[in-house]
Amino acid sequence: MKADHPDAFQQEDFEKAVGDDGKFTDVQADKGLPTFWGMLKEVFGEKNLNAKVFAKTKNQLGDTCDRPHSVTALITKSASKNGREGLKLVTAIGNLGDEEIFMREGAITGLLASYEGGHLIGYQILRGQGADQEWNVAPQDAKNNKESYNNTIEEMLREAKIGTKYEYTVEVKYDQLNFSVDQDQLLQLGILKKIDADKPWEIQLPVRIPFKWEAKAEMLNDGQFGCPTAGDSSYDQYSENMDEGNLDYTESDYTARYHLWYSVNRGEDKDYTSSDLEDTKGVTGVRFSMHQALMSDHAKNKDPIAWKGRERVADYGSVQDGLVAESAGIRKAIDNMYEKNRQDFNEFEAMEDADQPEDFELAPADVMDKMVDEGYKSCFIKELRDANIEVEYDELKYANENYLGSFSVKDDDMKLLELEKDHLKDIETKINAKDISTGLLKECKAMLQKQSRVLRVILNHKRERMTYSKIVKKTRPIYQKKWGGAVEKSIAAHERLKRMKMKKRKTWSDEKILLDFERNKNNCRRIETFDGYLKEEILLREIDTE
Repeated sequence: MKADHPDAFQQEDFEKAVGDDGKFTDVQADKGLPTFWGMLKEVFGEKNLNAKVFAKTKNQLGDTCDRPHSVTALITKSASKNGREGLKLVTAIGNLGDEEIFMREGAITGLLASYEGGHLIGYQILRGQGADQEWNVAPQDAKNNKESYNNTIEEMLREAKIGTKYEYTVEVKYDQLNFSVDQDQLLQLGILKKIDADKPWEIQLPVRIPFKWEAKAEMLNDGQFGCPTAGDSSYDQYSENMDEGNLDYTESDYTARYHLWYSVNRGEDKDYTSSDLEDTKGVTGVRFSMHQALMSDHAKNKDPIAWKGRERVADYGSVQDGLVAESAGIRKAIDNMYEKNRQDFNEFEAMEDADQPEDFELAPADVMDKMVDEGYKSCFIKELRDANIEVEYDELKYANENYLGSFSVKDDDMKLLELEKDHLKDIETKINAKDISTGLLKECKAMLQKQSRVLRVILNHKRERMTYSKIVKKTRPIYQKKWGGAVEKSIAAHERLKRMKMKKRKTWSDEKILLDFERNKNNCRRIETFDGYLKEEILLREIDTE
């Protein structure tokens, strides 16, 4: 297992990795690290593993896959339009990230982070499939891969003016190089089929998800970089101060955070703002930094369960810290997370909470029972259309589907809040202790990360309850009035229609009423039930386009 410095590749290792616009000049990576499948198969044997868990990686990557640390390329922008089809290798490396999160955290409720194979130096920058190398691809936050990284620094480089020459270096850093798992975890996750007393209880596996991406391009001639792509979605993850305490893989805009800098005429780096770089003339350097949310490992069973083997750990290297995990950096992140969690507690307690709502039906049963009569149904739909009830219906339906469920967890939220208050006190005691060890700092960091996710959930529940109450208080009286008016008018209209049918002679006005009746009845027949109209929001739109 790699636990110290990456391998420095020689020129012959990457001389064939070229494209129409450039070539690699330096590569630092861990050569031939075992994949999760490869390591577990070696330790526990293939027969005792559930191969389906690794179906997306084992056939494409096999037992080993390089782990990148840094790459540098020399690029001269040409008129080439060389593209390529996506390679399975790149997708499989992205799936290593999903496997890692699964093994370290299990099946997480509310997980929004996912990973794709992210090129350190993109194939559209190199202009060729020479970029598709194991040592040039790592699991990258999917949103960042598609938007943030792709639409900022990469867009500036691949859209540079023809003839622009620059050096491009991308480095990835790992919070730790290995993580440990035990047989009980692997059994609970469905990876191991059974506990094996003849095998080590706990082993280490190589981390695959980088914590940080650092990219830097330096102009080497009088060329010109392109401009970042416009569009708000590209900047959802933008951070002014790269506050690591805000990273959370259960929040869509917080699964990764990035910052962009640029320099003019080889001067000092400037923070990018949305109004900058509409014209990149004079820009000689671009720098991009991105942090990805980290998972916190499951607590391992120190006392083996249903295992009679010797107390031993597989000799595949201990869990080693990477370059990012110095005590000072951890301490700063802990202080930020602690303060953020404390503020979340205060916010929750200061917020008003909504009372349990009164039950009500969007489509009262006493009205729906009358829908067996197509004549009444036709009249009722016409009156609802005239009442313009659709907006209120949509609002109440949305509130019921998205916010009503938060009331059922109100008591649980309060219990969780009190429990997490006690946890925060414990954390505060630990981090204020003298001579706190790096190991204890990491433990506190993991506790704060988990606490942050709990607090986000209960805060969202409280906000949802208040939102539901506001919507219902504002909209339901209007909805009830329109609904009740439609019921009264439809009953009267239905009675008039029945009397008309009994008349032998009809006026022009009567003919028009009957025509409307038939048209509405036909619309009803196109949908099996009126309840279907209410639930699927289709019928009113059909009528409006008739």
